[in-house]
Amino acid sequence: MLQSLNTVSSPDTTVSPIGRDRTAAVGLAVGNHAIKLSTAQRDYVIRSQSLSYHPDLVSGTDSLLLGEEIATNIFSGKLAVGENLDTYNGVQTLGHGLKGELYARYALLAIAHAVENGTVVNLAVSLPTSQMRPLIEPLENSHVVLVNGQRREFSINQITFLPEGLGAATRMRELKMQRSSQPVPSFAALDFGGGNCSVVGLDADGAVAGFAQTTPGVMSLYGSIAAAVAAESGGIAPTDDAIRLGVEAQTYRVGGYGQKDFRTIYDELLPQWISSQLSEIRAKAGDILDKSAVKVVCGGGAKLPGLMAHLPSDYAQAANPQQLESQGLLEFARRMGADAE
Repeated sequence: MLQSLNTVSSPDTTVSPIGRDRTAAVGLAVGNHAIKLSTAQRDYVIRSQSLSYHPDLVSGTDSLLLGEEIATNIFSGKLAVGENLDTYNGVQTLGHGLKGELYARYALLAIAHAVENGTVVNLAVSLPTSQMRPLIEPLENSHVVLVNGQRREFSINQITFLPEGLGAATRMRELKMQRSSQPVPSFAALDFGGGNCSVVGLDADGAVAGFAQTTPGVMSLYGSIAAAVAAESGGIAPTDDAIRLGVEAQTYRVGGYGQKDFRTIYDELLPQWISSQLSEIRAKAGDILDKSAVKVVCGGGAKLPGLMAHLPSDYAQAANPQQLESQGLLEFARRMGADAE
């Protein structure tokens, strides 16, 4: 049985030696909605929300990570990261300027959960802005943490930083090459994230043809819906996350199960939000789009119900759109290991 967050201070003390024979490549993107992580073995999607501690949290899962620091420079004390934290007071998300503070914490627990004890990690991460790099660089170190009651001692050997959206674009090109004997055309990847939309263009040879980033992202849609819900009911606006849960569950109820139905509001505001997004994308990335034979929508926002019906007909939706970024970053992490050899 998994230990509770309150009792994980009695770890398994067996530690495998850290060495090159235990090297692993990891691709990781921490977004406003979810932490996306890919290894050679599997993919993970973990909710981007955290809680310092609560006694009701008694066990962890692949989507709820209960961590305690033993020896790391990234966080102190006990930390829960993942799903089903919405009902607790004190929950933090990456919104409202907290991405810089929380990115490395979320990344560390996700990596600890995904790799074996004693692993040396080559890590490729998406970089939201260049100012974020100094806040993520401390991950390049040795770490000992408990995650879901299991001791993890590992070392992040090197980190490569890549702009948001490049991993998804790279992965989509790789998949196209695997599925067709025809030359891969130039294309643009539109990664609709919680905080922004990243646009990356690749030419027919796979070289970056352009990069742009627009703001705000999907959370602005949720914020507008929350404000409209409050205006209709004369009450306090629900949180953006409460709206997000209702949209993801497609119940269109606050918190996913509340009494207030906001389906009509969603149907009214979605096309307005998309129109605004497309206008900004065209203004900042029109040259990238014009040079792209194929335009593919990816990221968590690509899963918004009804999204594709309001986009131009030459836009396609990626399969498994949320995981593409970390899968593409994994390929960059693998190259790091090959270069080292």
